[in-house]
Amino acid sequence: MLEKRMNDMFYGAFLHDIGKALQRAEGRMVKHQKIGADFLEKYTDNREITHSLRYHHKNYMSSSLPANSLSHITYIADNIASGTDRRKEMEDGKWGFYAKVPLQDIFNRYGKHASKRYIAPGELQPDNVDKVFPSEFRHDYTSGEYGRGVSYFSTGLRAVEFTEEYIPSVINLVEATMSFMPSSTCMEEVSDISLYDHMKLTAAYACAILQYADEKGIDDYKTEFVDRGRSFYKKQAFMMVGFDFTGVQDFIYRITSRGAHKQLRSRAFYMEMMSRWFVDSLVRNLGLTEASVIYADTEHGYIITGNTSKNRDVVRRTQREFNEFLIENFGNMLYVSTGSALFSASQVMEENSSDEYTRIFREIDELLERNSRERYQADDILKLNRLGKKTGRECAVCHSVRELIDGENKCSLCFKLENFSRDIQKQQFFVVNDDESGLPLCNGRYLNTASEDQIRSGEVQGSIYAKNRLDTGHMQETHIWVGDYSWTNDYNSYAERNWTKENNGGTAVGIKRLGALMIDVDDLYAGFLAGFKDQGEGRYTTMSRYATLSRRIQAFFKLYLNSFAEDKRISIIYSEGDDVFAIGAWDDILEFVQDIHECFRKWTDGKMTFSAGVALVSAKTPVNIIARRTRNLLKRAKLCGRDRIALFSEDNVFAFDEYVNDITFGKLNVIRNFFENEDEYGKAFAYKLLDLIRSRDEVDRISFARIVYYLTRLENAADDKENFRDFRKSMIDWFNDGREIRKAEMALMLYIYEIRED
Repeated sequence: MLEKRMNDMFYGAFLHDIGKALQRAEGRMVKHQKIGADFLEKYTDNREITHSLRYHHKNYMSSSLPANSLSHITYIADNIASGTDRRKEMEDGKWGFYAKVPLQDIFNRYGKHASKRYIAPGELQPDNVDKVFPSEFRHDYTSGEYGRGVSYFSTGLRAVEFTEEYIPSVINLVEATMSFMPSSTCMEEVSDISLYDHMKLTAAYACAILQYADEKGIDDYKTEFVDRGRSFYKKQAFMMVGFDFTGVQDFIYRITSRGAHKQLRSRAFYMEMMSRWFVDSLVRNLGLTEASVIYADTEHGYIITGNTSKNRDVVRRTQREFNEFLIENFGNMLYVSTGSALFSASQVMEENSSDEYTRIFREIDELLERNSRERYQADDILKLNRLGKKTGRECAVCHSVRELIDGENKCSLCFKLENFSRDIQKQQFFVVNDDESGLPLCNGRYLNTASEDQIRSGEVQGSIYAKNRLDTGHMQETHIWVGDYSWTNDYNSYAERNWTKENNGGTAVGIKRLGALMIDVDDLYAGFLAGFKDQGEGRYTTMSRYATLSRRIQAFFKLYLNSFAEDKRISIIYSEGDDVFAIGAWDDILEFVQDIHECFRKWTDGKMTFSAGVALVSAKTPVNIIARRTRNLLKRAKLCGRDRIALFSEDNVFAFDEYVNDITFGKLNVIRNFFENEDEYGKAFAYKLLDLIRSRDEVDRISFARIVYYLTRLENAADDKENFRDFRKSMIDWFNDGREIRKAEMALMLYIYEIRED
């Protein structure tokens, strides 16, 4: 249970700047501290909270404030967060404030070249991706647009009590309404940090400082953090904790063809929630809140805590407890590592260097790697050995040897996962409680589903998670973003292509294969560490920009991915912070990867890229083999450079621009147009061309003469000689260039796959 002072610390620090939104909405020439405090006093009489809003600026502190008022901590936490995220636009920038300035794109200061893009004013709408794409068009914030956000915020606040149970709801509420409001409207500064991100980071620092002060026996906050604040900046009061889940993908794909389509996505979602529960358990055990989580996806994450011996013990204990649960339920397949690094405020504020940030994260990563290498102690090994001695029939799905459900030939976990898969897509609420019918989590908790009616009626007990929506309410946790679009849950039907029969006389058209896609952002970790290093001598390298960047990437690949997949015959199996796995109709998979490549380029201003592998497989292929083949193609693409796609074979790797412009919209269109206007030559001609291309030999030039002779000989029999002549010229030109003919071969293969009737 959260201590009362920590509860008050969170609310005061997290909401400290809401007066800025009110001030801009009302256009009043009154300090935002006063406006914010006056507003919040309508909702709570807790002066410890409202004082953090009223007195978080030194020049406006009351002399009557007690020395241990939490507002003193909010003051210095705000200074640290402001010093973390505010950077001058230019040395000779304009002075003053402009209340209508819109939020700048976080990628403006990312990479070697500055951009000038903006996010349109408005609220965060999980189902409307069009509004959150950055644009070079500058739409200034109006007082009316601020007023609408404040109105939504006020309405949501009426349903909130300022207690621990409502903390996630308040985080949801501020994220929904203030994600696109700039924190700073100073014309000298880069306004690429939102009010939401600034207040969240302030709360993270404030709660960490309170922990540090408690352990050090500091109770005169005014002297320590206000009067001697600059001295405190140099103290290593903070600890960054990182975690790393290993074995996630092995767990997801550890199934054979039998029952695969019934539980593949439930396995991915289960891992998502297992990781989320670890993060929430760790934060709860630390006595902190979700505001302290800087970034978290299924496999990685970072949390800011106070530098205390208690916190170090809690991290070790929580990791130990969770790994005991993992060993008991999954043997050595899954493991969670933790690592930490200490830092001071001065290392992350304006006078810092980007090298300081690199040091912090690399120190954590070295500990994570060591922890993973030395993961098991003697008693763990004994437990694993006992698990390995089990005998009996294997589960037909995952092949583990454990108790099977009578009459099902499946282990209890696979049986639950199969049943759970029916609820993942249609249900929007999930609850973690002690109902053993659900999927097991740590410490006697289980993952179950709940309907909105059950939640509204108060029937549901436990921690409630809303999927792809921002809700508030009692025990409502912060949201979960999930890429969960699926045209069907029967993956085999994608290969049948029954939807093509209607326009083809009842015969299915197109090769009857599944397409499988894996995507991974290129050099994300290196970009995370050094992406802001090149501009302004590294002064844009800040904790707040890391957090904002991570949130933007995660929103693209987890929340808005569903919009990019809409109406396509595919299923998103999982989507983590920077990678994706999807299965579907092979042609829709190809269209999907092109669409999201273009959207990602637009999202990041072309400053980040991803690589992809696309496999073509039989519907009968076991999912673990599909995943392995697709992963190998992805690895091959990344070995060939950034922004690459490997199609069907490790020999077919192309730059994305080559694939899109030269193959899909270039050579494939030429080939389609030729065959659509030439009745004399059909599939047999296409296969013959493919055979001639594959026999091409740079050393033995007879293959060049052979294709010229073959095409010339057929020209006289063509229905449309001019059409054939143009096609012949294109084919010979491509054949004379090794790179171009490889692209032509791929285009011809795609055309053959389109017209096959098998």
